[in-house]
Parts: sequence; structure tokens; C-alpha cells
Amino acid sequence: MSGSPNDFNATVPGFIPVGAPLAVVPQVQVRYILNPLNAADVVAPATPGSNYADTEYGQEFPLGLAAAQVQTIPSVWANSAVAQMPGPLYKWVRITAATEQSLNIDVNGDGIKDPATPLYYDPSHIDTNGNPRASLIVTAIPPATANQVFEVTSLAVLPNGSKKIEQYVVTPVTFNLNMPSALTLPGPLGSFNPPNSNGYCMDGNDTVGSTTVAGCSFTPPPAVPGCNTASAAVPAIGVSPGNDNAGSQTNVNYVDTQIPRPTNYIGSTGTTPSVSTPPLPPNLSSPSQLQQELATIQQNSNVCLGCSTGGGNTYTFANIDTASGSLWSVCGTNCGTTPQITYVNGNLDISGSTTGSGILVVTGNLTYNGNSSWNGIILVVGNGLTTYVQNGGGNGQFNGAIFVANTAGNPPGTYGPADFTINGGGGNGVYYNSCWIKNSEKPVTLQVLSFHEIAQ
Repeated sequence: MSGSPNDFNATVPGFIPVGAPLAVVPQVQVRYILNPLNAADVVAPATPGSNYADTEYGQEFPLGLAAAQVQTIPSVWANSAVAQMPGPLYKWVRITAATEQSLNIDVNGDGIKDPATPLYYDPSHIDTNGNPRASLIVTAIPPATANQVFEVTSLAVLPNGSKKIEQYVVTPVTFNLNMPSALTLPGPLGSFNPPNSNGYCMDGNDTVGSTTVAGCSFTPPPAVPGCNTASAAVPAIGVSPGNDNAGSQTNVNYVDTQIPRPTNYIGSTGTTPSVSTPPLPPNLSSPSQLQQELATIQQNSNVCLGCSTGGGNTYTFANIDTASGSLWSVCGTNCGTTPQITYVNGNLDISGSTTGSGILVVTGNLTYNGNSSWNGIILVVGNGLTTYVQNGGGNGQFNGAIFVANTAGNPPGTYGPADFTINGGGGNGVYYNSCWIKNSEKPVTLQVLSFHEIAQ
């Protein structure tokens, strides 16, 4: 997995495609992990007649390995210095895309077992009756909630010399933070105070390699390897239906009247300012759903400040940088390859000339200044008054999406009033960027959908 010290691509760049599916056409991309016992033990699964030939492959992909694009990599064990210890029994592990034909399943019921279209697993799939039903799907253009399905097949040689093949069908687990707006503020709004600056903008049009409104202090963010296709536009600002916390006007009207430069807020609505009430994704639709999502993010975080102390303290960019091994301070050269998950159980002040990337969770107040930047997803959530504050001007900006929520609503189980307050001018606009959103959600683990043993 990306971020792991044993990531395949860290050893052989491009071993697993980045930003694109493992292909089936024009050639099946086949990846083998080889694990010989010693130098004399030749493991050549793609060679017919060899000791450990992959005879199963032809049952799944009839064109055979000679027509495939095959790459190999030595196992971590083979690279280990612990040569005296007995290694794992497998000789090779094969990774391929799954298709209807390879799994021998007619997923979509069309009477054809498609050999050329990759399968995806969509946990948010809606069945023909309109009911949520996690499912395999056959599609060349998957929805944002779906991840590709892979076959992981391994050949093991047991101490008695017998051979066993096991096959797992797996899919990556991601957080599915499908942000509905460049900036999303659920619940009744407490306050919304944007800056009166010509250079400050919010853009719901996907800014992947593009420019934005004339006059905005926008600089194209670092490119994400393998991602260059813009997605559909979203609102610049998304709010909940209903009235603001004062109860005097709707959330949309309240935001509209607070924006001093309406033409700087563009997006899918086609009007300025682009403010609307897009539906929230299921995992962000209520405080309880959000808390479940946050628990998963925290468990998989690279940096977790205040997680062992009960929270409540205020942390700085320097605290994040130290805890991450100085990844943030060198983000200018590796932002595209090292987005991290940073969880701050407390308040965070990232004022200064700072740039971070990945998923950032702050359970209290987030403060920054005009030179602060972030590429990815920011979730500012808490059980009290949540604020998002900028102090001073500058030329930083936020590429991806931001979600600001107060989880202590009344009645319980609803979102409370959240505040978004910016003191000062300058840049620091918020620019929706699907590549950075997806890049921040790199898979953290694999979900096993099925497994079985194949007779030898």
C-alpha cells in the first residue's frame, strides 16, 4: 500500500499503476512477487513447464501469459537479512485485475462473462429497487465511491512437497470522502465572515491544471502523478437546507449576504456567488456517521497529536512536522507522492509559510495565516464552537476541499452552528481539486471479498 515502507512502487517505480486501474486491455497487466528459497531455487511462474509455473492463469485469462504484460519483484523476505529464519511457504504471488471471465461470474446478468472490462466494488451502490447494496459492478468509468477489484493468487509449496494455490478477491479500502463543495458547512450557520479581498476566491470548478477567476491569487498546485482529468463542478460553498443559527434567514441567503465579492465565488450553480445545498455523502451526513469516519481516519493516521492525552491542547505546524519526520517541511518536492493522514485532537495553528498535504483532521479550532497552504482534504470538526480562522494576508491557498462542522447540535445527533471567520485579506482561496482529494485518500488497507483454494 502507498505509504508503507514495503510499498512495491518504492522498490520498482510504476510496478502498480498510480492513478489508473490495473489494465486488462490491450494487455493484461500481471504482477508477480517472487520468493525463492535460495539462489538455486528458480521461481519463474510465467515460464511454461518450470517448477512453479502458473498453470492457473490460463483458466482465467485464455490468451495466456505470453500475451500479457508481466513484471516481477522480489519479496520483502528475499530482501531480508534474516536468512537463517524459515521464510514463508509461498513461491509466488500474482496480482491481476479481476473480470467477469476471470472470476467466472456474470456480475451484471447480461449473459456474457466480460473478459475485457475491470470489475469494481462499490460500497455505495444502489440496486434496481433504489436500495443501498454494496456490490461488484462492471464499468469502464467507475463512480467516485468504487474501487477496483483484484485477484491475489499465490502458490505455496508445503514441507511434504505438495503444492497449494489460494486465491483472494480483494479491493482497496478508502475513506470515500466525496466532498460535495469546495467548502462545506453543515448545520445552522453560526457565522460566516469571508475577507474583503480581490485575490481571495472559492472555486467549485475542478482546478486540475486549470486557471480560475481573473484576479484570484491562484497558482496551479503540484500535479498528482497519473491524475489529469477534471471531474464535474461542485458549488463553491455548500450549506444545509434550513435557517441559520439566528433563525432569521436561510443558510444560503445568510452566506450570500456576507460575501463582499460575489463574482469571486464560482462553481456548479452557474450563478455567483455559487452557494447551494448539495446532499452530504452518507459517511458525513450526521455527527454519528462522521464520528465513525473520524475513528477510522484516526486509526490509520500517520501523525496523531493529542490522541493519547485526551485532547484540548493547541498544536502548531512544527508539532506536525516533527511528528511526521519532517515530511511537511519538504513538501515542495514530494507533495505528489507523500500525502499523509494528520489527526489533531485539539486546536491547530499552522500560521507561517507552511505547506502540508493529505487528510488533515482538527477536532477544535484551526487557525492559519495568509502564507499557509494545504493540498488535500481538511476536516475541522468538534463538539463545541468550531472556527476556521485566517489571520493576515499572503499567497497561500487550499487545493482540494474543506469540511467545517460542529458535532454538538441541539437536538443531539444533529450538527450545531459552525463558524468560518477570516481576518485579513490576501490569497488563501479554496479551490476544489479532485486529484488532490483522491490522492489524499490513498488506500489504507485491503478488504477481502472472497477466497478459495484451487486444487493442484
